[in-house]
Amino acid sequence: MKIKYFEYITVYLSVFLVCVFVGIIGRLVLLEKGADEYTAGVFFWISTGFGILMFAILSLFLNDLAERLLNRFLRAKKNESPESRIPGEDLEKIEEVRQDVLIKPALSENKNAARDIEQIREERQNAVKNQKQARIDAAIRYSQQEFALYASDDDLKQLGKNIIIYAEGINFEKIRPVKVKDLSNLDLYHFGWNIWNCFKVSRQDRAAQFLKLTFADALKDVEVKSIKTHLKDDEQKGLIKIIEDFTDF
Repeated sequence: MKIKYFEYITVYLSVFLVCVFVGIIGRLVLLEKGADEYTAGVFFWISTGFGILMFAILSLFLNDLAERLLNRFLRAKKNESPESRIPGEDLEKIEEVRQDVLIKPALSENKNAARDIEQIREERQNAVKNQKQARIDAAIRYSQQEFALYASDDDLKQLGKNIIIYAEGINFEKIRPVKVKDLSNLDLYHFGWNIWNCFKVSRQDRAAQFLKLTFADALKDVEVKSIKTHLKDDEQKGLIKIIEDFTDF
C-alpha cells in the first residue's frame, strides 16, 4: 500500500473514532438525563454521522481552497524576479559590478590584442633592420677585400661610409670621393653592379650615380648613363668580377 493511501486511512479513521467518541459521550449524557435507549442510540448514530459528514465537507472545500491559495502564492513567487526583491540602491550596485565584469575582460582582451600586434610589428621591424644591417656589413667587408690593394686606409673607410649612404637612401651630397689605383673602369663598373645586386634598393641609375660620385677622379670622363649601360659588361674579366651571391661575405 502506498504511503499516501495509508495517510488517508489514518486521518479518516482518527476522525471516525473521534466522532464515535463524541456520540458515546452524547448518548451517556442523554441516558443520565432520563432518555430511553432508543433515543440515546438514535442520537449516537446521528451525531457520529453528522461529525463524519461535516469533516468530509470541510476537508473537500478546505483542500480546494488551500490548493488555490498555494498555487497563486507559488505563481507570484515564480513571476517575481530576484532583482525585484533587492533594494534599488543594491540593485544599481549589482548592475555596476555586472557591467564591470562584462567590460573589463573585453578591454583586457583588446589591450592584449593591441599589445600582441605592436610586438609583432616591432619584431618584424627589428628583423628587417637586422637583415639590412647584415647586408651593409657584408658589402663593406666585400669592398675592403676587393680594394685593399688599390686604396688607402682612409679611402677604404670612406668607401664604407659611401656604401652606407647608398644602402640607407641618404642624399648623395654626403658622398665623398675615393681614390683608387691600378683598377680599370670595368672593375669599377663590376663593383657598382655588385653593390646594386647586394641591396637592390633602387634602380641601376642610382647605382651608376653612386659610382660616378664615389670614384669621381677615375670616372670623371664617363657619363652616368654610360656607366649604367656597362655595369655588367664582360662579367668574368678584370680584377673585380661580377658576384651574384653575397652569402660568403
